Amino acid sequence: MRKLDIENIKKIELQILFNFDAFCKAKNLKYYLAGGTLLGSIRHKGFIPWDDDIDVCMPRKDYLKFVKSFDGYDAHLKVHSNLKGNFGAPFAKIVDTRTRIDSKYVQNDIDTHLWIDVFPVDGLPENIADVEKIYQRCNFYRRLLLLTDAKLGEGTTAFHKYSKYLLKPLARIYGKQRCIDNIEKIAEQYPYESAEYAGIITWGLYGAGERMLKSEFEQAVEVEFEGHKFPAFSCWDSYLKGLYGNYMQLPPVEKRRTHDMTAYLIEK
Repeated sequence: MRKLDIENIKKIELQILFNFDAFCKAKNLKYYLAGGTLLGSIRHKGFIPWDDDIDVCMPRKDYLKFVKSFDGYDAHLKVHSNLKGNFGAPFAKIVDTRTRIDSKYVQNDIDTHLWIDVFPVDGLPENIADVEKIYQRCNFYRRLLLLTDAKLGEGTTAFHKYSKYLLKPLARIYGKQRCIDNIEKIAEQYPYESAEYAGIITWGLYGAGERMLKSEFEQAVEVEFEGHKFPAFSCWDSYLKGLYGNYMQLPPVEKRRTHDMTAYLIEK
């Protein structure tokens, strides 16, 4: 195996995105850049310099079609999803099976390849207090879920490092699948088709700031990412403000985080 630097990691992830983009165009599926990838496209015209992953999102209906039919589109790429029984989270990953990663904070037999994340977008209510409750409930189960695969003895602070010895066994007793099922149930309680608002709920790390008007979300615009054009939703400015505030301002150095992983290319 050959160790990969961050620039090679980005090249492999960009190639996954190219394949995903071509698949969605061929199948007439909607998708958009999201999260840090959308921020990178607006602020840097590509990857955030210290970032090491790609995020995209899809309306739930398109997401389900993608999960069901993507495998086989490229021999080296596979979909990992709870819906396929091969991923323990309420979203999907497209992984490159020619790669191998070792993560500092996660320990399982699934998160072992370079990837891009694909998030479903679901409906949200009009009342902002109800929106906040949805994200708070999902966040509770998401924290439990992350604990089930946490590496003992590792953490960004001493509290995180040592509290895992107590909290991880409790999270495992509650159960990974129960956490995922609860998150999915919460996310899908307002059907996307009939909702006025929408957002990434299952892994919505920023709470109510994730919410968008569905009519604006579904209106696609092109943005530049690493010299190529990809779709984004028309309300990208209000979305990025909801997630990051003044998103054009660079965060302090101590908050420029990566996934703390070591990646390798499996050479045959």
